[in-house]
Amino acid sequence: MPALTVVFLALAVSHLLLLGLYIGIYHRHSVLGVLAGCLALSLIAGLLGEGLNTVVRPSSSTFAIYLTMAFNRIGNLSVLLTWLIALKLFDDDSELSQVHSSVWALAITALVARSVGSYYANYGIEFGTLFNFVTWGYSQAVLFGFSLASIYIAIKGYRSDLVLERRKERVIFVLCVAVLLILMAGNRGVWVLTTLAGESLFRGPPLPEVAYSIYAYFVTVALILWKFRVSNLSTEKSKTKQAVSSSAQAPNELDQELMASIKSAMEDEKLYHQSNLTVAGLAEHVASQEYLVRRAINNHMGYRNFSDFLNHYRIDETSRLLAETDEPISNVGFDVGYTSLSSFYKAFKAKHAITPKKYRAIHNSNG
Repeated sequence: MPALTVVFLALAVSHLLLLGLYIGIYHRHSVLGVLAGCLALSLIAGLLGEGLNTVVRPSSSTFAIYLTMAFNRIGNLSVLLTWLIALKLFDDDSELSQVHSSVWALAITALVARSVGSYYANYGIEFGTLFNFVTWGYSQAVLFGFSLASIYIAIKGYRSDLVLERRKERVIFVLCVAVLLILMAGNRGVWVLTTLAGESLFRGPPLPEVAYSIYAYFVTVALILWKFRVSNLSTEKSKTKQAVSSSAQAPNELDQELMASIKSAMEDEKLYHQSNLTVAGLAEHVASQEYLVRRAINNHMGYRNFSDFLNHYRIDETSRLLAETDEPISNVGFDVGYTSLSSFYKAFKAKHAITPKKYRAIHNSNG
């Protein structure tokens, strides 16, 4: 392995180790901190595995082969951890405890399939192209899937996100994961394809070693700067609007006027009836700038995303209509601005913990 490659990989590992220690000391009690620390360790293992891939051969000792395989599999976990971090950072409605068991099964089977493929390839046991495709191709597809899902989560809520700092983090996150996808396609993906074609497993990455190590170094520098920033953001979800508002700065006169205009638009004009209402549309309606509207709703009214803000007004009116009228439930949902019954039912149940039908039955019986 060229000396320059060793230098850059060592720098990348040292930066990630520093990041892991920092998070372990100062953020070990938060879920995000644990995930970020595990991601740093996983990336370290991945870098070490990449380095060993360039020197370990099928003729190497069993220990060296197994160690390389272990580092590579731990490194593969970074993709799953990135997806979990995306959920924690950018999806206010998601809880890690609610992640479906099929997701864990998908990740586990992909790692097992990759490990089985590596084991037999290391010992030169041929089972045919189909076996290689199932073990290597399947695992590679899952890795791509988790990476794409991470990008989707970050992009999905960008427009409705009211936390200005988090909107910036979404952009940085997407760029980082996109670079990871490029790496996987240009380096590991090609490596898998060459293995499927019958080439030797430990030829080393197709990209030049020095170029790859430089890439790894600069990506980890960017990652460590981003993680230091993200780890200091408030990621704990507020249990109530008051909890958020109490920590916000007191609104000045201009903010108070803007908040009054926003409340008037929502409460008096019922602007939330517009199913396609956006922050930009609301800002135009109240003759203000979009970032000021985002700041006012987030900092002074206690909402982290625009959907929650709209749901507050829509569900309040829905609750009243269900209790006071006999209007069909589906009509009520569409009248207050929902575009689908599934989103309507989900929002209603999130607030009342019961379905609209049961809510109406309870209030009708009480009446």
